[in-house]
Amino acid sequence: MMQKERQRRLVFLVRFFGAIQKKYLLFLAFFITIMALFTLFGGRGVVQIYQLKEERGKIRIVNARLGEENRRLAEQVGRMRNSREEVEKIAREELGLVKKGEIVYHFER
Repeated sequence: MMQKERQRRLVFLVRFFGAIQKKYLLFLAFFITIMALFTLFGGRGVVQIYQLKEERGKIRIVNARLGEENRRLAEQVGRMRNSREEVEKIAREELGLVKKGEIVYHFER
């Protein structure tokens, strides 16, 4: 009789702890899943970091173009300050100005 009682208690304990272990593993899996989702898609998640790096690369390209244009314009300003001919050239090419007595011919393309 004692043996059967022991066996019954043992079976009960195995089932009880097995159920607890399953619940614990299920909770742990759920927790890990939630943490993984926050890591990937949260406020500073992997996806956002990747998007920000892409955007930073594009901004650097635009910045390089603007830096080159700024350098070119600074050179042009320097030439205009030092050369009256440069001012005259720009006035003729970009503004269509002419000297007194000059005749302008317009050619259609």
